Amino acid sequence: MFSRLFRGAGRIPAAVEDRRRDAELRAHSRRLMRELAPPLPLGVTTLCALLAEQRGTPIKLLKWDLPADGPFGILLSRKDEDVIVYQAKTTRAHQQHIILHEVGHIVAYDLAGARPELPQWRTCYSDRDERDAEIVASTLMHQAMSMQRQAQRYGLDEPWRPSVHGSLVFENGLT
Repeated sequence: MFSRLFRGAGRIPAAVEDRRRDAELRAHSRRLMRELAPPLPLGVTTLCALLAEQRGTPIKLLKWDLPADGPFGILLSRKDEDVIVYQAKTTRAHQQHIILHEVGHIVAYDLAGARPELPQWRTCYSDRDERDAEIVASTLMHQAMSMQRQAQRYGLDEPWRPSVHGSLVFENGLT
């Protein structure tokens, strides 16, 4: 039906493309978590280690006192490593979200098969790149809450069984 609505129009409206891309990123993020099958409880450092192992490229986390008027996080991607620099002077929950946002850029770039050649400041990313990173980060956070509820409700030792797959639990803090 979709193709009949837009047949002959020449191109698909941007809003439809955005929704399609968002759905693709969410599905990819859930599939990635099933493949990683992380141990619980899972912290963002463990998530980064598992993702790095799967990709074959280290992901280093660097807590830094970034200027208050600058970005809260920076992704420095090089051929042999990715470095996520995140704000030292904020809450642990905000630090986790910053890291997940930068992981979102990594996941979205891997899915697209393209990365920027030079490090990007938050103000240099396109709106689409920022949206992609937030979609991945929010999907991971949603999975964390969902998995925590299911593990508590059913007392699961192996929450990655197919019946409850696709979520993760973040422990308090970053470790």
